[in-house]
Amino acid sequence: MIVLRLALTALLVVGAVFGATFIWTTYFENPWTRDARVFARSIQVASYVAGNVIELPVHNNAPVKKGDLLMRIDPATYESAARQAQAQLDVSIADRNVQADNTNRTLELARRDGATVSQAAVVQAQLQLASSNASVEASQASLEDAEINLARTEIRSTVDGFVTNLRVDVGDYAQPGSPVMAVVDSNSYRIDAYFMETKLPRITVGAEARIRLMASNTVLQGRVRSVARAIADPQNATSSDLLLAPEPSFEWVRLAQRIPVDIGFESLPPDVPLVSGATATVIIEPPAAERDMPWYRRAWKPVGDWLAFR
Repeated sequence: MIVLRLALTALLVVGAVFGATFIWTTYFENPWTRDARVFARSIQVASYVAGNVIELPVHNNAPVKKGDLLMRIDPATYESAARQAQAQLDVSIADRNVQADNTNRTLELARRDGATVSQAAVVQAQLQLASSNASVEASQASLEDAEINLARTEIRSTVDGFVTNLRVDVGDYAQPGSPVMAVVDSNSYRIDAYFMETKLPRITVGAEARIRLMASNTVLQGRVRSVARAIADPQNATSSDLLLAPEPSFEWVRLAQRIPVDIGFESLPPDVPLVSGATATVIIEPPAAERDMPWYRRAWKPVGDWLAFR
């Protein structure tokens, strides 16, 4: 009986040691983090031309496809400008044709009888024809500009995604370059996970990742696409650095910086909507982790995963 109790006690002690070792490894060595965010590219939508909004076929948070109409500006002014440019082009072409006929006659007379037409008259006729050709080209450019502005009265989505932050309505006056809505690119969703630099040696590009959104119990599959090569110095960061400046994290008494890791989704269930900025927990599997892991760590791995996702 005493031997059984001693054996049971020893088994419990050994199990506790293995469990404590694995939990320590999971929390302080394994690459997992709760500091992860969903990110998606947001495209600001603004009018190229000024005018009143006469059509707005979308609403806030509405899904859109690439090429869908987002907003239409009153085209009346730009249609008039296009007609005026076309008329000016027609006039320039007519003037060029008349000048071409005059130049041809002048050249023909000079060829038949050099004494009748002076060389200066020939040069003058050629210069006038060149000027007429330049006027035609300028009128053609003006017409192209007018047609471009007319086409820009229709603002269309450049990506598949969702309308967000809609700040315009029918009848409002749109100013050129002033954003009135944004479109979240549904094909650009990813996870920005911030890992302590002490865990980077166990993170490799291509490694599998498991993602759990705070708003969902579903575990999503992902894959590491890249690891940031630079972060901003919190003491010397400037707005022109174009570098992320994650909050430093203290691990016991050592200061560990947070390094961004870009994780792409492998697949997305249709019933799990993604929201840019939402919080997530991420666990990254080191390459061949399951194959090289000792038996006692494999036995405790589900417990560690459960603790990490809590």
